Amino acid sequence: MGASLVRGSSGVQVSLRTLTEGALIRYTTDGSEPDWRSPWYSAPLTLSPSARLRTIAMRSGLGNSPIRDIPLSGAGLTPTPTPASRTITYAASNEIFPNPERGFRRGVQLIGFGDLAGERARGNTLLQAYVRLQDFKSGPIPQGYLEQIRGQLEAVRSHGLKVTLRFWYTWNPAEADAPKWVVLEHIRQLTPILREYSDVILALQSGFIGAWGEWHSSLSGLDNPGDKREIFNLLAQALPSRRVQLRTVADLRLIAPSGSEAVVARLGHHNDCFMVNQSDAGTYAWDGAARDDDRAYLQRLTAQGVPVTGEMCGDVPESGSDPYNRRTPEGQLAELERFRWTSIANDFGPVERWRQWGIYDTISRRLGYRYRLSSATLPGQVSPGGRLVGQLNLANDGFAAIANPRPVRLVLRERSSRATVSLDIADARDWRPGASQVGLNLALPASLARGTYDLFLHLPDESFRLANRPEYAVRLANPDSWESGTGYNSLNATVQVQ
Repeated sequence: MGASLVRGSSGVQVSLRTLTEGALIRYTTDGSEPDWRSPWYSAPLTLSPSARLRTIAMRSGLGNSPIRDIPLSGAGLTPTPTPASRTITYAASNEIFPNPERGFRRGVQLIGFGDLAGERARGNTLLQAYVRLQDFKSGPIPQGYLEQIRGQLEAVRSHGLKVTLRFWYTWNPAEADAPKWVVLEHIRQLTPILREYSDVILALQSGFIGAWGEWHSSLSGLDNPGDKREIFNLLAQALPSRRVQLRTVADLRLIAPSGSEAVVARLGHHNDCFMVNQSDAGTYAWDGAARDDDRAYLQRLTAQGVPVTGEMCGDVPESGSDPYNRRTPEGQLAELERFRWTSIANDFGPVERWRQWGIYDTISRRLGYRYRLSSATLPGQVSPGGRLVGQLNLANDGFAAIANPRPVRLVLRERSSRATVSLDIADARDWRPGASQVGLNLALPASLARGTYDLFLHLPDESFRLANRPEYAVRLANPDSWESGTGYNSLNATVQVQ
């Protein structure tokens, strides 16, 4: 578990992180031991320097981490840079470029889709992948079909892509979906595949129930609270490292009634009728007051990092009430920002309207995260076994933060030997829209060779399978900083190790 602390006028801002997939952090501020009843961490805390912060990471099946005491005064705070430090400022780039787990996407039926290379060539990094189970509504999925699913996900990985994934039985509200015993058996059959390829799954959509797997219109009677909860829980267990996206706010409320429960860390949302009318075809309640309450609830969830993806299924009507100003380009941008959209289809719905309005490129840049450096204060000289002290100031110009754990590392690369040292400094999920600071007070290896080192930021994929693949690393929106061969972002700075 890691922590970064920054002193401000209102107290000490504390950002906590764990790179253990699916783990939740709980904490206390009075010196007592945290346990499962303690508050769970979902956003940076602002605390008095006199508070006694104690934390623990918990994940079912792995046990708990040791309790960690985090002092809020003294050496733990972002330190004052040394006199030898210098401050570097960075320009912002307006370039549109691909980054993992965000952006415009297309929807495809995964089995039989053969143009994965074309997706990368078009600048896409994400697909909405549907898996048809229509022929298996009365029994197990055949082994041969399971191998086809595995093979297509392997191809997704080899082509540098990721997916939001949904399994479905019917594309027609008048056609029956599968009975519950079949659904549960299919989820159990799919669990090993989902876990094997979790690294290329942005989120798992709830699927299975009703038309399009959207959890409504179930002719098998599964669109009831009890069956929905049971299927959600099995999906969450099947893929513990990823969120389960639900179609409507009513279903999000079914799983997390108040929006403050620990299970919120496992939730996502897909709005598949964005802008069709004021309730987005049942995404929100139809009644005005209840709809306003649903929108406020969803805003609370997305402020906690709940990712939103989806598509438009029609344009907002040209007449009638427009309480959210959704008929203007400014209003539609505000909706995407308000609900922190990560990805949306550009092959379905009236996307051409955005081109006509001149906001398509803006949306392309801002979907999901768009991290950039604004300035950095860094030392000019350090010693083996000493500390590297400084500060990074960043901005996220996107609509949202990255959804899944994403390590941020400071890389020192020696100029002549090209030997590197990589030091963990943050988790990019903490960088919500707006400005962020990262204090550096890093212990350097005593074995660090003397020489001149270039400095970089590296935001690799958390998966060991993808960590060394530059197409899965995050590129910062700064000009002339990206190394496409390594996935490093240059800080345009050197440090002497003496």
